[in-house]
Amino acid sequence: MASTRNRNTPGNYEAEENGNRQFRDYRSYETAQNYAVPAETHFPGNGLVGMKTARRNLSQNYCDVESFLFGIGSTNLVSPKQDPTPEINRLNSLNIIDKTPLIMPETHTIPANQRRMFLN
Repeated sequence: MASTRNRNTPGNYEAEENGNRQFRDYRSYETAQNYAVPAETHFPGNGLVGMKTARRNLSQNYCDVESFLFGIGSTNLVSPKQDPTPEINRLNSLNIIDKTPLIMPETHTIPANQRRMFLN
């Protein structure tokens, strides 16, 4: 007996396969690596608090630095690892407000011919 449902038509089969392919591409490593990565990375400046940034934005050899900090391979007696030299990326600060200049008063000195008083 022939099926009369739309599910078995070539167009619907193609649409379902396209949806499955898009879902696999979205969840795959190649796509997830570039998902929600900002175009530019800055340190927080005046008017901003804290930041979360990907480690690949802070250094070129972030895997070597992280392995060294966690102590991975530190007990390898056959071929000991050398300490990595970090290749740090230079990031600029992003300010969203102008900081007012700080004006410091002159240092307070008591003249030699005067006595000290309370609150001086």
